[in-house]
Amino acid sequence: MAQLVQHGLGVPRGSRSRSLEFRLIFGVSFLVFLVAAVAGRLLPGQAVKESRQASRSVLAEARAAAHTFVPMVFMG
Repeated sequence: MAQLVQHGLGVPRGSRSRSLEFRLIFGVSFLVFLVAAVAGRLLPGQAVKESRQASRSVLAEARAAAHTFVPMVFMG
């Protein structure tokens, strides 16, 4: 147990690095999905699709896509 506890705070070793990895991967994937969302808005024919769904901002679309993708990276 002593090997898993860091500074007696009950924080497992590596959780800080895993958090940093999560944030880094989330940031990169957010940027990729942001570009994809902007490109999707600029393509013709997207107005028909969007009128059927509740419209979200480009940032909300990119954030939702990143939140869907990033946890899958850490499964396994």
